[in-house]
Amino acid sequence: MTVRLLLLVGVLSMALAGCGVRPEPAPKPIAIPSDTAATETPPAMGPVERRVYFVRSGRLVAVERRLSSGSVTTALESLVAGPTRTEVATGVRTSVAPQSFRVAHPGDSPRVVEVTAGPQFTSVSGQDQLLAVAQVVWTVTEVPGIRLVRFYLDRSPLEVPTDDGLARHAVGRSDYMSVRPTDGS
Repeated sequence: MTVRLLLLVGVLSMALAGCGVRPEPAPKPIAIPSDTAATETPPAMGPVERRVYFVRSGRLVAVERRLSSGSVTTALESLVAGPTRTEVATGVRTSVAPQSFRVAHPGDSPRVVEVTAGPQFTSVSGQDQLLAVAQVVWTVTEVPGIRLVRFYLDRSPLEVPTDDGLARHAVGRSDYMSVRPTDGS
C-alpha cells in the first residue's frame, strides 16, 4: 500500500511539474468583480467642476459649481443648496424645494439613476413642477454615464411632468426641451 501511495504521489508530482505552471516571483493583484448593483462609473474623487441647473426667465440656466466629489448625491446637494446671492441678483432662482434626495443605481441599467424625493418635491405646483423635475434631470445627467432619471416617492414610482404630459418611466433631457438652457449647455 505504501509503495502504491508513493508511486501515485510521484506520478502526480511529475504531471504537475510538466504542466507548465511556474511560480510567480512576486504576488500579482487580482481584479475581483463587485457584487453591488451600482454599475455607474465611479465618481471622480476629490473636487470636480460640474454644472448645476437653476431657473431664469422660465428656462434652465447652467451654473458652474466646484463640488467635493463627482457623485450624483453631491450634485443634488448642490442643487438643493440653491443659487448664490450673486446669482439671485442676476435673476437666477430654483423651483426645487429644500429637501434631501436618496440616490440608487439599479443593476439593470447603468445609465439610469433612481432618485427618491421627499414630500416637499410634490408640493411644488404649476410650471414650477416641470422646472423642478427638469432641474433635477439636467443636473443628474451632468454626471458621466447617467442619461435617465427615474423618480420615486417613498417606494412608489412618482409620476412627473414632462413636455408631453405625465410619465412614470425614467426621463431624460429630451423630455424637457421646452425649458432647456438657451446658452448651449
